[in-house]
Amino acid sequence: MIKKIGISTFLFFSLTFFSQTQIKVLDSENKNPVPYAKLMFKDKDYYKNTEENGEITLENNEEINHIESFGYENLDVSKQQNIYFLKPKFTDIKEIEISKPKFTQTYTIGNLKKDDFGFLSGLRNWQVINFFANNNKTEKTYIKKIKILTEVKKTKKDAVFNLFFYENIEGHTGAEKLKNIVVTCKKGKNITEIDFSKNPVTFPKEGLFIGIEWIMNEQNHYLDTVTILHTDGTKEKNKIVDRVNPLFFGYTSLSRNAVGRNTENFKSNNKRDYRSANSHNLTMEVEITN
Repeated sequence: MIKKIGISTFLFFSLTFFSQTQIKVLDSENKNPVPYAKLMFKDKDYYKNTEENGEITLENNEEINHIESFGYENLDVSKQQNIYFLKPKFTDIKEIEISKPKFTQTYTIGNLKKDDFGFLSGLRNWQVINFFANNNKTEKTYIKKIKILTEVKKTKKDAVFNLFFYENIEGHTGAEKLKNIVVTCKKGKNITEIDFSKNPVTFPKEGLFIGIEWIMNEQNHYLDTVTILHTDGTKEKNKIVDRVNPLFFGYTSLSRNAVGRNTENFKSNNKRDYRSANSHNLTMEVEITN
C-alpha cells in the first residue's frame, strides 16, 4: 500500500557506504552498555542512536562530535575511538517532598483523535513537544497515565522512542529534561500506553511540556514506498525512502500547543519547515489524578 504523506522530511540512512567503525558506549561506573545513547556528528545535521546493547556501526564519513544520554554527562569527543564511557550525572537534592496521590479523582487532558496527518522523522532530526496546562491550582496533582497513538511498520522487533518532560518557564521549556523514558510500541496502529500509577509524576501548577523524540538506529529503521508531494505541487510516486519507526499521529487544533524542535533550536510558526507541525497537536492523552 502506498501512503500519501504531506511532510517531505525523511530519515537519511546511508546504504551506499560500507560501515567502517564499530562503536560501543558504556557506563563509566559499572561498564554496562548505554542503550540508545545519542551520537552527534561533526558537519552533519542528523544524529544516530546506539542499539539496545550500546553498540553502533558508523559510516566512514561520520566523525563523532559529542555523545549524550539522559542521566549522563555529555561527552565531548576530541579523539575518535571504539569505546566511549559516559559518566553518570548525580544531582544534589536539597529537599525531598514525600507525598502520595489519593487517586480519588481523575480527569484527562489532550486528545486521542486523529486526522490524516502524521509526524515523521526526517533528515533534520527533531522533537515534537506539546504543552499541557494545569487548570487545577488548588491541590497537588500527578500524571497517572499517558496514551499516544503510534504506528509501527515493517519491523522485526518492537519499536522504541523517547518520551520526555520539560518544565514550563514562562511559556518556554526549561534548559534540561526533567525526565526521559524509553517507550516500547508494538507493530501496527496502537494506542501506546505509559502507566505511571506505581510511580506517579508530579504535574506542576505551571503545567508541563511533554514530547517525543525518535531513536535513530537499526532497530527502528525500515524502507517504505510513498507518494511525495513537493512544494511546487508535483507528485513523485512509488518513491522508496528510508524511514524510522514509529509514526506519531496528530490532529488539527485551534490551540496549536505543539511545537517542532530540531537538535539545536526551537522553530517559530512562520518557519516553512515547521508550519504544518505547529498547526497540529500530538495525538496524546494525559490522565491526571489527585
